[in-house]
Amino acid sequence: MEFRERLKNLRKENNLTQSALGGMLNYGYTAISNYESGRNEPSIKDLKKIAKYFGVSMDYLLCVNDTRDPYVERDYPEKFNEIKNAYSILEKDNRESLSSFLEWLLDRQIKDQVSTKRRLKVAQGVPTYKTKDTEKE
Repeated sequence: MEFRERLKNLRKENNLTQSALGGMLNYGYTAISNYESGRNEPSIKDLKKIAKYFGVSMDYLLCVNDTRDPYVERDYPEKFNEIKNAYSILEKDNRESLSSFLEWLLDRQIKDQVSTKRRLKVAQGVPTYKTKDTEKE
């Protein structure tokens, strides 16, 4: 992937036209069009501006890596470090087993969340009660 494709993807993810993005960055729409077609490349100053606007790193914008924001502080519990250390000493087969198990756990969690949402929707429906009067009608 190249900068021009990354820019276009970010713009579309944010439902922006070239003209709208150009306006937000104080450019004409042709500047964005030229960046996306590869006719022009932005200056470092402009790259910083675009990265800041989309909330991504310049490395992400320039396709050096796929980490949008490597500087976001992660608040991992101490247990995570223990798990990471244990993973690092596992043999390859056991690492693959652990990865499969993690995928299974995540899949199960997603299914549980979907199931809970369905139950909530049913529970939020308007209840209908029958009384002796409505049973006669």
